[in-house]
Amino acid sequence: MFFFQFPVSDLLKKNILLLQIGIECKKQIHSYVKDVSDDACGHIRSEYFISNTKDDDVVFQKIKQDILNLARGMQSWDKEYPLKFIQLEKCLQERKKGLSVPIITLKELEQISLETPMPMNAEELMLFLKFHHEIRAIVYFEDLPEFIILDTQWLSDAFKCIVTAEKFQSDVSRHRIKEKLKDLNIRGILHSAVLDDIFRDEKTILYKYDQHKDDILNIMEKFDIIIPATREGADEKPCYYVPCMVKSKPEYDIYEMFNVTNKTCQKSTWLCFKFRFIPPHLINHLIASLSRKFKVAEVDATEQEKSPIAFFRGTVVFELQKATKLRKLILMACPNFIQIQVLEFKKEIKRGMYKYIAAFLTEEIIKIIDTRFKMSNVKFEKKWKCGLNKPESVTGLHDFSEKQIIEYHCEKCKAIHRFTGEWSDLQNESLCISKEELNFTKMGMIVLNILADVLYDLLKQDKPNLPLRSDCDITYLYREHRYLNKHIPSNSSNRRCPPGPWGGTWQDIQNTDIAIGDDIERIRLTRNDLQHSRTFNLEDNRYIELCNIIGHLLKRFDQNIKPVSLYTDRLNETLAKTCSEEEVISIENEI
Repeated sequence: MFFFQFPVSDLLKKNILLLQIGIECKKQIHSYVKDVSDDACGHIRSEYFISNTKDDDVVFQKIKQDILNLARGMQSWDKEYPLKFIQLEKCLQERKKGLSVPIITLKELEQISLETPMPMNAEELMLFLKFHHEIRAIVYFEDLPEFIILDTQWLSDAFKCIVTAEKFQSDVSRHRIKEKLKDLNIRGILHSAVLDDIFRDEKTILYKYDQHKDDILNIMEKFDIIIPATREGADEKPCYYVPCMVKSKPEYDIYEMFNVTNKTCQKSTWLCFKFRFIPPHLINHLIASLSRKFKVAEVDATEQEKSPIAFFRGTVVFELQKATKLRKLILMACPNFIQIQVLEFKKEIKRGMYKYIAAFLTEEIIKIIDTRFKMSNVKFEKKWKCGLNKPESVTGLHDFSEKQIIEYHCEKCKAIHRFTGEWSDLQNESLCISKEELNFTKMGMIVLNILADVLYDLLKQDKPNLPLRSDCDITYLYREHRYLNKHIPSNSSNRRCPPGPWGGTWQDIQNTDIAIGDDIERIRLTRNDLQHSRTFNLEDNRYIELCNIIGHLLKRFDQNIKPVSLYTDRLNETLAKTCSEEEVISIENEI
């Protein structure tokens, strides 16, 4: 059997012509595709049966004609191809032969272009790089200009040195890091120690190329092969999640892991993305997208044990509120389904409350199947089902409706439930926002953005190798300042609770206490006031009081840190702005 495949991404589809030698083979095709879905078979367009004893020119002529018709359907057919591209391609082919590793920088590429008969300018070089990256001839990302891969097969081989089946893994130091290797092969956790050994292994193509380690890992992140895990401290060695390596499944019910009961938690309805055919790697890309936005949740463990993460085969739990851990997101893959549910441990679930999560996930799925991989024959539709149903249940699915409903009958529970519509779009609805809710929203913006930036900028003066700002909340930044213990609060010996230089309440800080440590404590206390509030309301008197406190401390930080954009200017902009309904919901979800 012969397969002719045309990767015609311009057509947003793949066409496969099957050539079978012998009539008996015709039966094999039907046996191969008998249990395969229609969508999975959709890329098979034509089939030809050729006899190995009889030479029929008519059949071969038809094959040639169909191949020609497919080629003519490509957008690049009969279009001019820049001569400059051809000249540079030839130079790069020659250059690649003399390189021990097929890696060059953007500056080197510019120099090579100058040596061709028709050098390219900067804009033309960018077009060259993007075009050849699109057709998989090279690998290039604009934010990694020092790492242009000229040989995609070499890059694939490099990836296989790091992420591969257990039987193909190197034996180097296996006895010394066996627990870490077990983490990789069972739980999909790639430790720094394992990476270090791989780059020291003489048997791999990465041996002696440790200088490219970070670049290769960055490329693997770009392709969602690995996901950087959140580090608790700046000095902690990085490790990575590898979704495709995860084999472990939850040892017991996912709800039991997080003590989910009717008394402790409200469960949202399940938002379901229903596919006729779901590509196996899609869930891994979604896990990567969510991991960049939210932290993977940890399962409670004993004090002696390190808390394991809720990262399983086809199931991951994320913290939507990293500091309080009072809102979690379950992502779960089932046959032809991807579904999510929110576990709410504090607030009442309201209409449109999780719209931003639904919109984010929908956008990511579309981006993956349409833009990144051009799988035009992969379609999905959004459904919802009762949140009391077990995740693996695929019955009782409902369509989203423009009509507002307040109740529905659940076929699974055989009961009538109240419908909240937490995934619904609020575009055509109007929320009644009180002045107290508006106060809370603006104070939330100040805390999450401006005050967190202050702590980050201050800490960076003493610890330049911090994680990205997006990975650092006030809880983490305050803890790092305590560990550093450089800016000690005033009047520390007189703190009521706890004793010592840090912590305490508003009563422990006097108006005359204006040391940097005092202002760090004021930021913590302001954040705590919002985070521990039982309602999404902030009375005018307290709002004005907090605004005055924050205004004074930001003036002091403007003088101490000297930021490019003054903190006090940002404060005034936030206080003067008009908050939209979506901003109110967003802050309520983040605090």
